[in-house]
Amino acid sequence: MEKKLIKIKFKKEYILKIITYILLVLTLMINSINASDIKAFHWIDDKDYPPLIYLNPDGKPEGIFYQIMTKAFHHLGIPLKVELYPWARAQKMIADGKGDGMVTVLTKKRKQFFVASDPILLVSEHIFVNRNNPHIKKIMSIHSLNEIMPYKIVETIGSGWTEQELKGANITWVPNMDSAFKMLIKNRADIFLANGFVGAVFLQKKIKEGGSTAEGYKKIITNPYPLRTISFRLLIRKNSHFVKMLDNFNDIINQMHMDGTIQKIIEEFPIPQFDKFDKIR
Repeated sequence: MEKKLIKIKFKKEYILKIITYILLVLTLMINSINASDIKAFHWIDDKDYPPLIYLNPDGKPEGIFYQIMTKAFHHLGIPLKVELYPWARAQKMIADGKGDGMVTVLTKKRKQFFVASDPILLVSEHIFVNRNNPHIKKIMSIHSLNEIMPYKIVETIGSGWTEQELKGANITWVPNMDSAFKMLIKNRADIFLANGFVGAVFLQKKIKEGGSTAEGYKKIITNPYPLRTISFRLLIRKNSHFVKMLDNFNDIINQMHMDGTIQKIIEEFPIPQFDKFDKIR
């Protein structure tokens, strides 16, 4: 009788261990499934727009936007997948539904397809011009967008803001910022209207690289008057399920503005001032 009781007790303990093991395996499987269900926000953007967003020498994303977005999504608890391409291609990929969003300016055209966050960063647009341009005095005195209409303008492909604001202007479209500045250097265009942060960093980089082209870049100066301050925002495709997290994203971004986090990120990326360009040269 005693032996039977021992056997029964042993069987019960064995069965309990098996049940416990099965429950543990099931729990781990469920947790694994839940983890895989947390889809990453697929952010596609410009690979060559320093200091805001760009690929560093190791081919990894870097820049002011990258730091801001990384911190914001960490607070949201949402994984962030980042892919950077030439700007025109990046926009097409988003339009084709291959990504959830991008950080850029909200235009009338983009309002049809995107919802926009509160401003992440405010940046001024400035005129860049060759100091040897025959119209240099007039160009350097320009204070408004209307005043640039008579001049030959060069712009990079994919600039939705320029398409919207400068309809009817004499614009030559080029693939990138390097091509735009070369148009100015060769006097094939009078004006390149560009993001002040980006233009300043680009010129500094090209001048420091030296070589035969450096002298040409040293000829580029800036009109001191910002023609417009634009707001960069996170634009999310209207058919992305991440639209529902926009309010939380805005709360985090506004908090990062108030507590100085975004300002600290900006200060990590040295940006030359326009009045120091002569010293750089």
